Amino acid sequence: MNRHRRSAVALRHVAFEDLGLLSSVLDREGWDVSFCDAAIDDVSHRSIEDADLLIVLGGPIGVYEADAYPFLTREIALLERRLAQGRPTLGICLGA
Repeated sequence: MNRHRRSAVALRHVAFEDLGLLSSVLDREGWDVSFCDAAIDDVSHRSIEDADLLIVLGGPIGVYEADAYPFLTREIALLERRLAQGRPTLGICLGA
């Protein structure tokens, strides 16, 4: 049986962060997961915007700190677009 694997992008704020227990669940359920580093990568890239699922992980900063971390502005815009389109998005900690 050849199941279509869905795409998930995990948006992380610290390089060592991973999906923890979610990793094996997503793999078992047919998700291909890639990582995007919010401070470095282009969060407006189509592969992120069009992912079947976006998982926004936590970090040692607050969403209100966009002055100190300008990438948060682009990240918030990405989340607003996905939510407006009803696209599956999971926020954890900072990501929430």
